Amino acid sequence: MKYIIAENQLSDLEARLQCWLKSFYRDKNYHKTKKRINNYLNLCKQFYTEKNTLKSLIKKHFHNIDITFYRWAEKIISGYYANDFSNLLIKSTKPLNPHYQFTIESRKKVCDVFYKYKNIKAGGVWSLYKNLLRGEHDAHKYDLPRNIRTFCHWIKNDPRYDKIRQKIKENKRYYHRYEVKEIGLIQMYAKHFPKSKYPVEKNMYVYDFIDEKTRMVFGYVYDSLGTNNAINAVQRTIYDFKKFGIEVNRIRTDNAPEFTTTNWSNKNEYKIKERPFSKYLKDNKIIQETTPIRSPQSNGKIERFHKNYNNLLLLDDIKRFNTNELQRYLNEYYYFYNFQRNHWTIKDTPFNFLNKLLKTSWNQHMSAL
Repeated sequence: MKYIIAENQLSDLEARLQCWLKSFYRDKNYHKTKKRINNYLNLCKQFYTEKNTLKSLIKKHFHNIDITFYRWAEKIISGYYANDFSNLLIKSTKPLNPHYQFTIESRKKVCDVFYKYKNIKAGGVWSLYKNLLRGEHDAHKYDLPRNIRTFCHWIKNDPRYDKIRQKIKENKRYYHRYEVKEIGLIQMYAKHFPKSKYPVEKNMYVYDFIDEKTRMVFGYVYDSLGTNNAINAVQRTIYDFKKFGIEVNRIRTDNAPEFTTTNWSNKNEYKIKERPFSKYLKDNKIIQETTPIRSPQSNGKIERFHKNYNNLLLLDDIKRFNTNELQRYLNEYYYFYNFQRNHWTIKDTPFNFLNKLLKTSWNQHMSAL
């Protein structure tokens, strides 16, 4: 075959190539060249030993890129017969004599018109670039680059852009961490475990609850979202928190339909129908709070907790769980999170921190008597 070395010449070719590579081990592209050569040699060996088709071997060793294989095969074979492998070295594509089309003055003119445009029109890079291409702002006076990336690069390298960058940082939205003064204030959120992303047999959902003061966490796995499952999860979490001396006083949720009230219009009258979830909390004297729309930071503690699932369940060696198996697996993590993991914010484990709070409150109660 034209691009496969003869079987009786393969060992000689391999010896010559290894000897040639040793003399160029300091070359910056040495490892790339060695990788291509080894891929070609391994392909030839398997072609003769395993009797595979050339197409399947190219797919395996050259990632199905035919042109790469044919180019390197031709260079290796021609170098072998000419006893000269110098053409195998990967050469840099960087031009030896780079030609800079635009002068420093032309760049400064473009930057000047940008900052003038920004102050007067409050426009950005993209809008100015398009306007200049259309011939506005006396565009004939400026040498414009063909690519908008070059245009942005000029502007961002100008010293005046540092002030803009600093103002952007100052005006950037920043949410300060907040702490509550009492236990029993719970954040609730539903986490979706899609089958395509996590090791589960089908799409599953976990209703998670975290106490804002102590960071105690409990979660419950369900096959679907819904009002009944949400109420059942609240019943279970009230029982679990109560075992540790935490009485649930308030639950904060997002605006999912199973949590919030529904507006109804009947005979041109505006009414509010209370959801069973809200009614259940009201009957149990638990305050319900909903977060403002598009403000996940209002439920930030439980949102941050959900990031732990990515490290916990995105491992290759974990089997696919059914509902009960996933619940048992998560319970082990909740135990670690509540009893063994030290938290930076509370400087202790949630369980130990809770015990300190309960002991302090008990001492204060006794001293008041």
